[in-house]
Amino acid sequence: MIDYAEARARVLAAAKALPAETVPLASALGRTLARDIKARESIPPFTKATMDGYAVRAADIRPSGSGAAGTVELAVLEDLPAGRISRKPVGPGQAVRIMTGAPLPAGADAVVMVEDTESAGRAVRVRRAVEPGDNVGLAGEDIEKGETALEKGTLIGPAEIGMLAAAGLARVPVMRRPKLAVIATGDEIVEPGERKRPGQIRNANGPALAAMAAQAGAAASYLGIARDKTASLASRFARARGADILVLSGGVSVGDYDLVKAGLERSGVKSVFWKVRIKPGKPVFFGVRGRQLVFGLPGNPTSAMVTFLLFVRPAIDRLLGRAVTGPVSARAILVETIVLKPGRTQFLRGFVTEAGPCLKVAPYKDQRSGVLRSMVHGRVLIVVPADLARLDAGSEVEIILMDGR
Repeated sequence: MIDYAEARARVLAAAKALPAETVPLASALGRTLARDIKARESIPPFTKATMDGYAVRAADIRPSGSGAAGTVELAVLEDLPAGRISRKPVGPGQAVRIMTGAPLPAGADAVVMVEDTESAGRAVRVRRAVEPGDNVGLAGEDIEKGETALEKGTLIGPAEIGMLAAAGLARVPVMRRPKLAVIATGDEIVEPGERKRPGQIRNANGPALAAMAAQAGAAASYLGIARDKTASLASRFARARGADILVLSGGVSVGDYDLVKAGLERSGVKSVFWKVRIKPGKPVFFGVRGRQLVFGLPGNPTSAMVTFLLFVRPAIDRLLGRAVTGPVSARAILVETIVLKPGRTQFLRGFVTEAGPCLKVAPYKDQRSGVLRSMVHGRVLIVVPADLARLDAGSEVEIILMDGR
């Protein structure tokens, strides 16, 4: 067995970023940027009004340079809606009625909100003073032309879509999604909806792992169940040759019918490690077949899902060229004492009991590796270092956010 940190490092060392491709902006959500994006124009491209009102020279409303202004009457030159440029500069004693988003006319340096004015025919009475720059958005105050708007490796969310659109990109360079194939193994499992014989259980791992892969950004395909026969395993392995990542669940322990490791090696997979000092998930396997990354995960549902988070998820992130690999970790306060047998790094399913300025967490009551409910209700993993046998209530602990990036 090897330690968790070493196993994770070996996975990341074997994972190489995939080539880039270009997709329409509308298809870029959830993808990963393949290069830095520089603004093709300043954002905003011109100085504009940020309120409906009147574009004015601030000095005209406060001619003395100090103190509160009384009512000042200014001549209105024109109305200026958004999307149109003023035909006339604003001179002394003048104003332009302006809408939010319209370019600030030449000569004006502030906008008086319409609430602070009173219409007087072709003039306007201003009841409140303004300072230069009030209610004005400056050209380039968000991003200057040529400035990096988004960095390579950024996961594209709704805000990033907005920034890409503002930067003028109709098509976006992104990393190709890794193709990930999932195979469940075992004579004892049967697909949902199919007839179940005595002694069989439903296949939860295949659908769950494919869903985790898709959520992480991979193009996931589920190849079905490989039975505990050499020919069945070989057939499924052959179908997965085009995948960047192959994930199998079950059959990686030491029983007479645990055939996956040997079958993988016969199909040309070179073993990188088998067994890691962790709980759950000790018998996890990792190997390579050319550029393909191959993971053999335990058959128990929680063990399979936890080891996917710990090893497969970082590999997906690395293939996507993301700046951060694996789920996000954080610090939290433990609300109850944990006593464990030391020797392996343990990842306890837990839940947040208080989400205020200081996160507080507790372990789920049933940590058995076959209890899928612990993954449904426990949305964090509490990390217990291998050399610790006890964590007292009130201790600060590392947690892994199963739903976070």
